[in-house]
Amino acid sequence: MRRIVWILLLIAVPCWSAAQSTAVERTLVAAKAQLMSADYRADLPRLARVRAQLAPLREDPHWGYLADYWTGFASWRMAINGVAKNMRKQDIKANLDDAVADFEAAARLRADFADAAAAAASVHSWLGYAFADDQTIARVHYQRATELLERALQSAPDNPRVLWVQGGFYLFKPVEFGGDPAHAEKIYERQAQVAPPLDANSPLPDWGKPEAWMSLAFAHLNQTEPDLISARKEAHVALGLQPDWHYVREILIPQIDAAIVRRASPRAEFQQPVRRQ
Repeated sequence: MRRIVWILLLIAVPCWSAAQSTAVERTLVAAKAQLMSADYRADLPRLARVRAQLAPLREDPHWGYLADYWTGFASWRMAINGVAKNMRKQDIKANLDDAVADFEAAARLRADFADAAAAAASVHSWLGYAFADDQTIARVHYQRATELLERALQSAPDNPRVLWVQGGFYLFKPVEFGGDPAHAEKIYERQAQVAPPLDANSPLPDWGKPEAWMSLAFAHLNQTEPDLISARKEAHVALGLQPDWHYVREILIPQIDAAIVRRASPRAEFQQPVRRQ
């Protein structure tokens, strides 16, 4: 009898663990969809709510690295969308600090998880540029950003989200520090080409194609000699892929249209666009 009990336990425990893992995976799949939608709609309260709901899953032995990634993503996108919504600077920094901690945690749990390394690189770069009053601290952020991006590129050179971060480095860095907007545009073109269709049944990140088109539009709008026709076409491709994208619909396309009007009226003053990355 005792032997039968032990046999039943040996069967039951793995089954329970598998069922628990499947439940966590389903939760992550649902959270991913909610976070992506909230990001495109610039719904900061929803981003914060889903981030809080996911926090306990970061201890999961199998899926914890993805819970870390998606909580980091929520904080990252709260900061990005917060810029356009006039979020206080200290709140933007707090979200970025949370994001980089979660992305770094995900990258530690899965050394081959290029998405987390690239996202952490992007946040470190932003923290070094905008929030480090001490140049020594800024250099630490920049060095870490470079290390993480190199790691991500070695692991997954054609990952669309890695390419998005790499393109941003070339687009926003000053030329004297390696910036090259033309090269950034080539990277975004590659990103648009390789980004696969979204998989609604997977908890893994798969965003990237709309972001590539948005970034191309932003780059063409802001290059020395703006290519406004290309920028407008690319922005509308991005909006076609994500019709609820607040930034593209309410900010980027109006900026492009205003630039087209200004080109027809040379005396009008140029207004700088809101930075997306």
